[in-house]
Amino acid sequence: MGYEKNKAHNLMSLIEARKLGLALLAGCCVVIFTYFISMSDTTGNRQPYASYTVREDAVAETQIIQQTLEIAGKETEDLSETNANAPADDETVGDQKREEPICDVVNPRSEFCDIVGDVRVQGGGNSSAVTLVSPRRGESRWQVLPYVRKHMRNIARVSVLATADPLAAPRCTSVRNVPAIVFALGGFTGNYYHDFTDLLLPIFLTAREFDGEVQFLVTNIQPWWLLKYRPLFRRLTRYDIVDLDGAAGAGQVFCHPRVMVGLRFHDDLVIDPPRAPRGLAMRDFTGFLRDAYGLPRGRAERAPRPRLLLVARNRTRRFVNLPEIAAAAERVGFEVVRGDAKFGDVAAFAGVVNSCDVMVGVHGAGLTNFLFLPERAVLVQVVPCCGLEVMAAHTFKRPAEDAGVRYLEYSIAVEESTLLEEYPREHPVFTEPESVHRRGFYEMAEIYLGKQNVRLDVDRFRPVFLRAMALLHDQ
Repeated sequence: MGYEKNKAHNLMSLIEARKLGLALLAGCCVVIFTYFISMSDTTGNRQPYASYTVREDAVAETQIIQQTLEIAGKETEDLSETNANAPADDETVGDQKREEPICDVVNPRSEFCDIVGDVRVQGGGNSSAVTLVSPRRGESRWQVLPYVRKHMRNIARVSVLATADPLAAPRCTSVRNVPAIVFALGGFTGNYYHDFTDLLLPIFLTAREFDGEVQFLVTNIQPWWLLKYRPLFRRLTRYDIVDLDGAAGAGQVFCHPRVMVGLRFHDDLVIDPPRAPRGLAMRDFTGFLRDAYGLPRGRAERAPRPRLLLVARNRTRRFVNLPEIAAAAERVGFEVVRGDAKFGDVAAFAGVVNSCDVMVGVHGAGLTNFLFLPERAVLVQVVPCCGLEVMAAHTFKRPAEDAGVRYLEYSIAVEESTLLEEYPREHPVFTEPESVHRRGFYEMAEIYLGKQNVRLDVDRFRPVFLRAMALLHDQ
């Protein structure tokens, strides 16, 4: 136990000292960018394919925005109170330096606990609890939402208790000398973009340092989703995944020397190496994906006819003149592949993407597949009109560049939008798009994301093809 306490003290000294400042910085970014999260290509278990109606996702995303606005006014008050109550660096309790908090609940985007010592996790149908028994601590309690969007309303919170009283802790029914991670599915699970940004990348970021010697304790479990991404989970843990709400978890008490509640999160599809265990970076994540799916190409090399993938969406924001675009790409010298991922067959489409040197698609969750491109490949994001550039760049620009993928962006002209078939050219939808954005996310998404397709002007787009080809030759 003494070793574990020393380990806890050392670990928290490294991590917790920076948490508040980082949380403040991250909080500002999250409030600004929450408006821009609008991925809507896939649904959970309702649709058999990776495309899906924006209306359904727009409603869900609007709930996030509303929840963020509800707490935005409270953040200054909450942070002021936290700062007022925080001890000075040299403040002590009795003869000991004051214990660092084990949970970070200040960050407005996510909550995370890292608990070392005699830790006991009690499962129980939407009422899971984690208890740390430590004689050096006074009693502290937290209610933690174990999902990276802390204001989601359809996910149960986990009770976390730190106590010096061993009688306050339940008795162990299972003891395993490896760390455990408690997290929840649900939320936007099943939307392809959110699968990666809300779950798969944060799980990787949290678990990778343990090289498989870690147990996953999951609430709101969704077996179909775990099966869909089974190749990834098999490389992250050597142990069975425990359903805390089901028969294997409810009423049981799992004891571990270290338990994390929630998942590490830096930003959407972003890893910040200075804050990551072992200095993990985005290229580590994409390399992990290539290994898990057996993808052979780690780097794009020069080729006489590089392969270009045109992402063919089935519903909104699709190319309506795909054959014309393909012919234009072939004239530049590309071998063209057309495709869109089916809902459950991640591995097959990952193989297609990895075989290509360039991926071109309209803004949407399908572009998340850039994660399977080899390094030095090129991602071309086609941005629909009108005024969606900031949202589009936030979603994919930095993630792609951090992964070693070159990023190009093309904003369509009004004349390339099928919205002209519904609105006259002088309509405010085109002349004053900011007025539409001011009406709120739902109305903006209904028009610009839900009704709009793209008729690409291949002559106007030709320089993008040429630029992509030049980047591939500049290896």
